[in-house]
Amino acid sequence: MGTIEVQPGGWVWVKRDVWLPASVVSSANGVLTLKIDGDEVVKVPSSEFTSEGYAVMHESSVRGVEDMASLGDLHEGAILNNLKLRYFSNEIYTYIGSILVAVNPYKPIAGLYSPENLDKYSKMFLGEDKPHIYAVANEAFRNVWKSGESQCVLISGESGAGKTESTKMILDFLSAMGARSNNGEKSLVSSRILSSSPILEAFGNAKTVYNHNSSRFGKFIQLHFAEDGNITGGNISHYLLEKNRTVGQNPSERNYHIFYQLLLGVTEPLRSKLGLADPKDFRYVSEAGCIRDPNLEKKRGGSQKDKKLMSGNADTPISPEQDKNDFKEVMSAFEVMGLSNQVVEEILTILAGMLHLGNVKFFMDGGAQIKDRDVVEKAASLLSVNTDQLIEGLTHNRRVMRGEVFLSPLNEEQAVASRDSITMAIYDHLFNWIIDRINSRIKSPKTPFASIGVLDIFGFENFQVNRFEQFNINFANEKLQQYFNKHIFSLEQLEYNQEGIPWTDIDWSDNSGCIDLVERKMGLLSIIDEESRFPKGTDKSMLDKLHSGNAKNEFYIKPKIIGVDFGIRHYAGDVVYNTVGFLEKNRNSFRDDLISLLKDSKSEFMYDIFESVKLSTEGGRGKKKAATVASQFKESLQSLMQTLSSANPFFVRCVKPNTQKQANDFKNQIMLNQLRYSGMMQTVVIRRSGFPVRRLYTDFITRYYPLLAAIYTKVPKDKVSLYLTKTANTAEWHAGKTKIFMKENLENSLEQQRVVVLGGAATMIQKHWRGVMARKRCRKRLSDIIKVQSIVRAHLYRKFYLRTRDATLVVQKFLRGHIARQVVAEMWAEKCARLEAELEAQRQALLARREEMERLKREAHEAEAERLRQELEAEEEARILEEQERKRVEEEQMREAMLRMEEMKKKREEEEARKREEDRLAKEAEEKRLAEERAAAILAAEQAEAEQLGLADDQNALDEAEAEMFKHLKALDDHLQSETGGDLDEIKSWGSDDDQTIAGESDHYDSLDDSDFAEDAPSTPVHAGYLKVRDASKLSRWKQKYCMLQGDTLLIFNAKQDYLKSGYLRKKGGGKGTLSRRNWLPRFFVLHGPVLSYFEFEGGEAKGDINMRKVVKILEKSTDKHRGNYIGIVTPERTYDIVAEDETEHRSWLRMLKEVHTTPDDKLHLLKEEMNPRNAVASIDLMELESCNRLEDKTENHSFCVITNDRVHYFSAENSEEMFRWIDLLSPQDECEKSSALHSGYMTLVKSKLVRRKVFVSLSEKGLEMSKRRDGPTEGKITLHSLCIVTNPDESNGGEVTFYVHGRSRSYLFAVKTMNEANSWVDDISEVIHSKERFNTRTERLITELRNLQTDEIDAVYRSNPILRFTKTAIRTPILALPYGPCSPTNATPLQEQAVVMYGQFLNYVGAISPVDFIEQQLTLVFESPQLIDELYCQLIKQTAWVRDVDDPQNLRYWMFLLCVLITFTPSRKILRYLKFHIQKNTQKYSGTEMYKFAMYAEGLLSAGVRQREFVPSRDELKKLMFLKEMPAVVSCYGGGSCKIAISPTLTAGTAVARLLSGLRLNPRLNKYTLFERCDNNYKVIEDRTLLADVIAKFERQAKPGEWSLFFKLFAIVEFTISNCDPLELVFLYEAVCDQVRRGLFPDDKVSLHELAALRCQYLYGDFSPDKSYPVDGVFRVTLPEVRPAPRKGTGTLKSLGTLGKGTIRKLKDLYTDSEREDELLMAEETDKARNTINDFWKTKAGYNKGTAQQELLKLTTRWLGFGYGIFEVFIIDNRFRESELWLAVGRNDIAIYPRQKSLAIEVHTYDTIISFGAPQENVFRIAIEGHAPLEMNTPQFLDIARLMKTYIGIMVKTKQRR
Repeated sequence: MGTIEVQPGGWVWVKRDVWLPASVVSSANGVLTLKIDGDEVVKVPSSEFTSEGYAVMHESSVRGVEDMASLGDLHEGAILNNLKLRYFSNEIYTYIGSILVAVNPYKPIAGLYSPENLDKYSKMFLGEDKPHIYAVANEAFRNVWKSGESQCVLISGESGAGKTESTKMILDFLSAMGARSNNGEKSLVSSRILSSSPILEAFGNAKTVYNHNSSRFGKFIQLHFAEDGNITGGNISHYLLEKNRTVGQNPSERNYHIFYQLLLGVTEPLRSKLGLADPKDFRYVSEAGCIRDPNLEKKRGGSQKDKKLMSGNADTPISPEQDKNDFKEVMSAFEVMGLSNQVVEEILTILAGMLHLGNVKFFMDGGAQIKDRDVVEKAASLLSVNTDQLIEGLTHNRRVMRGEVFLSPLNEEQAVASRDSITMAIYDHLFNWIIDRINSRIKSPKTPFASIGVLDIFGFENFQVNRFEQFNINFANEKLQQYFNKHIFSLEQLEYNQEGIPWTDIDWSDNSGCIDLVERKMGLLSIIDEESRFPKGTDKSMLDKLHSGNAKNEFYIKPKIIGVDFGIRHYAGDVVYNTVGFLEKNRNSFRDDLISLLKDSKSEFMYDIFESVKLSTEGGRGKKKAATVASQFKESLQSLMQTLSSANPFFVRCVKPNTQKQANDFKNQIMLNQLRYSGMMQTVVIRRSGFPVRRLYTDFITRYYPLLAAIYTKVPKDKVSLYLTKTANTAEWHAGKTKIFMKENLENSLEQQRVVVLGGAATMIQKHWRGVMARKRCRKRLSDIIKVQSIVRAHLYRKFYLRTRDATLVVQKFLRGHIARQVVAEMWAEKCARLEAELEAQRQALLARREEMERLKREAHEAEAERLRQELEAEEEARILEEQERKRVEEEQMREAMLRMEEMKKKREEEEARKREEDRLAKEAEEKRLAEERAAAILAAEQAEAEQLGLADDQNALDEAEAEMFKHLKALDDHLQSETGGDLDEIKSWGSDDDQTIAGESDHYDSLDDSDFAEDAPSTPVHAGYLKVRDASKLSRWKQKYCMLQGDTLLIFNAKQDYLKSGYLRKKGGGKGTLSRRNWLPRFFVLHGPVLSYFEFEGGEAKGDINMRKVVKILEKSTDKHRGNYIGIVTPERTYDIVAEDETEHRSWLRMLKEVHTTPDDKLHLLKEEMNPRNAVASIDLMELESCNRLEDKTENHSFCVITNDRVHYFSAENSEEMFRWIDLLSPQDECEKSSALHSGYMTLVKSKLVRRKVFVSLSEKGLEMSKRRDGPTEGKITLHSLCIVTNPDESNGGEVTFYVHGRSRSYLFAVKTMNEANSWVDDISEVIHSKERFNTRTERLITELRNLQTDEIDAVYRSNPILRFTKTAIRTPILALPYGPCSPTNATPLQEQAVVMYGQFLNYVGAISPVDFIEQQLTLVFESPQLIDELYCQLIKQTAWVRDVDDPQNLRYWMFLLCVLITFTPSRKILRYLKFHIQKNTQKYSGTEMYKFAMYAEGLLSAGVRQREFVPSRDELKKLMFLKEMPAVVSCYGGGSCKIAISPTLTAGTAVARLLSGLRLNPRLNKYTLFERCDNNYKVIEDRTLLADVIAKFERQAKPGEWSLFFKLFAIVEFTISNCDPLELVFLYEAVCDQVRRGLFPDDKVSLHELAALRCQYLYGDFSPDKSYPVDGVFRVTLPEVRPAPRKGTGTLKSLGTLGKGTIRKLKDLYTDSEREDELLMAEETDKARNTINDFWKTKAGYNKGTAQQELLKLTTRWLGFGYGIFEVFIIDNRFRESELWLAVGRNDIAIYPRQKSLAIEVHTYDTIISFGAPQENVFRIAIEGHAPLEMNTPQFLDIARLMKTYIGIMVKTKQRR
């Protein structure tokens, strides 16, 4: 340690916490005067000025350097000082090798980003000129073509350091470079990428305390380049938008910029439309108190003109004008992005709706209530949602009980949370939609050559209060810092060691421990996610787990005082996080009713942004759980890290000189902290000592080959080393084992030399090429001159020749003309004379011929008339005789036929007795034959069957008799029909006409190509072909069979099917015996073309043929009610009765026969059915397969065997190739091929009631694999995809829990022991199904494409795709992708099959006799199977699209059907759009037609907001709708009054009540009226939103529909004064009071009640008279006395069970106990007493008219304080009252508790004291009261109580609002 010699004016380093620069002011008397860091002045004795605390400053530190890797002083102070020197010199950029450090200047720097600078840096290498962001961008751009790899630029730094502006500068530069490759013009994609910046800043940036333009989300922008350097596309990935900023900000912060821009920049017309005002009028933008501040500067990009003079990191102050300008820039960006004005207006409308929604305020009054309804109405109108539904969603929680919606009121805090959650959800999804739309606009049309990515992600944040958002932001910065460390330190030092480069490792700060703390298993993220998934998880329980699991971790900070905080030691410093709200934000939960509210918005745009959001109930059980915010963010970061790892990185480190955002203010400590945690010192060291450029020797030679041409060594390493030894300093490079390592300046130097050499070579090539081209041009010009001369000479000679020729032709023309005219004149005279002679001769001949023809015609007429007269007379006589004879013969034949039928009946009974005996004997023989070989058994069975059918003679006799009888009956029918004019056979004649119509339309037959349904086609066989087959017996012979492998089954047929359809059916009759016509015998039917043949057995001789072309009718129902699955084929000769085995076969045969009957012959081949598995002679289930092996058989060389659980099957192929093909297909899957199991275990596979197998099931991502044992081979597999379905577990199967898995080819029933096990399987299987990509059919893709096509393109799509337009042929598969499985629990038909059947029925719909019956049947079917709703719509749209004659009755009937479907079902939003498009297209194209009326009516229904029905529409409504009329209905009211109203499909009860009030002129503000459902004396309130048409449909489906009616009456009494009351309103009030008295809901003063009843009688019947009878229960409630008399002697209950057991059950049902008889007698006595008492009072009211009786009754009732209240009988659960059975009275201002039949209340509570009310469970009602224990009661009327309380509270709120 020695002293340091310095001179005044020199510079030294002074050691403090960090080395600080100091200048030597003077040196005198052994004392040095130093000025440290330009501020502090100290004096230091020369003796103390030693190297321990001081050091002489290197010259590089005095003047500053551009690359800090070249600093002479290597410590933190030197780096800090260098940045400071450059900062105050307006040099904000500094290199550390290739790493750029950018210091935010917070002020404009003239010319920094000028076009001149951009052009300059585009021509230079990194390091050639001053450091600049353009230089880094240019280097990344050059590296794309230098290395052929993608590049990325990582911009990091704290919030406010200038990352966003740096990103924009890089994008500007890359866009300009891309434009140069495009002839200097920016491409549309490039313009759109640049235009995305103002959009993203407006919607994603906001002012914070650290930054005035802080990015509140992260983004990674990728630019895609083509090989020519042009930008072809791009992509923007975004991360973690801070959506809670939309509803609240910290003090001195702002909301997102777009809100202020909208409020200040929107045009006046749009401002008025959106209801916008000053920002201070909206809570969401003014609550933090920072709307604008002229003293603050915020980051804005500014215009291109501004960028010439300003730094991107500085901007103008916040001002209204700036927001207006920014708004214009955003609108321009939207236009460049290709968004239409309508879409932009939709976006602004939604933003305005959010602002208005933020102004909604609440107050407590029986739950949260809206203060100002007008605000909600404005927000609802802008968001296009229903106002009442929005209010309901804000103030109530919606639940469903007993099929009815129940609403529980929220408190004020919960209501505010609901409001804010809606706003945050809308903004979040709107932001995602904008990003997606930008990506769709800038998407590259093809795979790019390479890409350059720019990462601009939120900086490290440490606020006073740090929450969940800061936790995620700082975790992301930790990951990016780790990536920086990995590339700068870890990988670089590792490569030095591997390549043998002498190197001393550098110590650097590793943050992997902090990252492990957060993302390791059971780390912070795992604990937060785990607690978020627990329903009862809280922030406190989460914090406890964080403390307990991580307290000992060095990076975790556990506060000494336990509160709500925890801390993390980040690389940038310690941060303490507040856990309040952590779990709620991480869950990202959003109530289903609010999601439904927004998805039901009338705005298509609103639906678009919420289209992908699923309800928690969608998808059924086992729906995949929604990922938490933290887990999604973690996955996004992992994906980002993978993308970055695949690219070559460049780093830009942004730092800020101060936290006040002030220009020319450099805070050492703030800068030092940033330099330390970012590892800047270590970066300088490694860049200074290391070799950042590394190339393989072969790559180096390839790149710099022009420089190495003089080096002739063949060894790459030696060649490179020799060259660098000659040309470069050895300190700048080092040779490794496989690579050459260089400094960056050496690489730049080599690049410059390469450019010079290549430039010289290019110049030489250009010189020679220019010479060649100049000589070529000279020769070309000489040749062209000669050619022009020759052409000119030729032109002149030709001109002279043509002139001479033309003159000659003129002379010739005139001479020839003169001669020709003379000849023509002579010829014409001769011709005229000849023609006159010929005409005269023809005229004379014609006259003679006409006279002869008239004579012959007269003679023929006379002869014919005479002959016809004679024939008519003879025929009349013969007809009379023949008719008499025919009647006599028919009567005799009928008598004979009846006698013969009696004889046959006796004979049939004898034959049946004999047959029963033969059956018994056959059964015994059958049991003996079971032990024999199967072939012998089959033969014996066939022989036994032949013996049973040995009645040929009798069957023939019965055939003849019955045919003869049918012949006579037909003749009789024809006779009757001729006499009645055909009225008796309307149906038959109509059917014939229909057949003729179909035949007549065959010329217009439209066919569908199979390709239209290629993606929807049923599963085709995996493999099929002929094989020889024999069983295990060696004695059996080989037989040729047709084998087909389909799904999991090998089917074996006798032969390949070459006909349309075949199979066994039971046919009535068929023999010759007298009884055979009544037998149903199995016959094998074959449909070959239009001929249906039937055989006794397959392969036998045909027993008969039926020509389907001659069929009159095909019947579906039999007269025998017990005979199901019937098919009747009616021909002119007879009727064929056929029965199918089951319903599926019945539908299949019926559909095929009808199609063949109506389809032309040339189209029949389209109907061919796949081979029916029922026709297979044998089948092998591959699930039972054990192995498949080749056989060594000398007789059959290509044989193999299939071994199953119970037997061995032998097969033989034609050749070895076919044999091995079958063996590969049938061999079980090897164990090693099994996928990794997500769930495994044993289950029982239930095949039938008797067949059950225990299998080991393994669930993987592909599907379910089944085997016999855990380690056994796979024997069966169920492939799972998006169309598969797993049902909910069912425990109603005798102790087992079962569930179905519906696959493509079949359904599987599994059984397990417990419900928990079943739920676990169902959840896991469902999760696999939901993880599969949704399958879209071709039709669905076409529907999506149609929305974006022009008119001519749409026509082309319809023309080329028959699946979209009207056709007359059946479809083979559904139009949409329907899930597998049955339609419903009561309908086992598969959905896909039902859709095909449904379409086939549509084809016959036009000919339906009763279209209403048909429509009702189809609606009921779809109502039970809601999965078919969209399919039904698509089928109807198809059949009404592209129709040739739109007014054809067939098309109009389809439109009628479509209207009926429209009022019944609501399709999915995608299909609804398609429907609107279809209707709009037809209304525009076919105006003025009949169809136009139906289309306009449908459009009106959609505009009115037609809703899903709860019931199938009534028949009356369907009938009226088919004529576009409204359905009439009667509304009853008191006194027998009624009125008619017209009910439209969209009329609600609330609208109908408003119309009634208007018609009756009742004031709706005084009292509340509503409609009720009435049956007898029972009433049920109809909700205001209920569709009245639905109520009518409900009435129609009741057991006694005539007893149900609509009733209009008073619901809630609000204001009442007898003297001033309207007479009509007084009547309603009077009737309501009488109804309350009748039901006994009045204090039990018997005298008063009897008097009230008497007044009611006086009102109804007038003065008393003994002969007047009336029902007592109509005016008075008679009850049994509480104290009953003792039972009489000898009476009582039944004595004993033994006595009961002596009778039968039927007798016990007719018995009454003595107590029941006693109650009946007592009730009769009480009724008589009540009648007598009422009569006594009635007598005293004589002379009262109706008005007086009414007034008296109301005077008596109004004395009770409970008058006007709704009274409900309840049972109080707790013991707070003396009695449990009480009355709950609900009034306008309060509720009260009364003892039953008492007039004084026990408790009264006003609505102001009621906190909430609701039903925690069914039949239980709970009222929470401030300062009191909650009232909890049992009552079945809990829904009515809630409705009435809600009504009164709503009235009270409206009254307060009006005041």
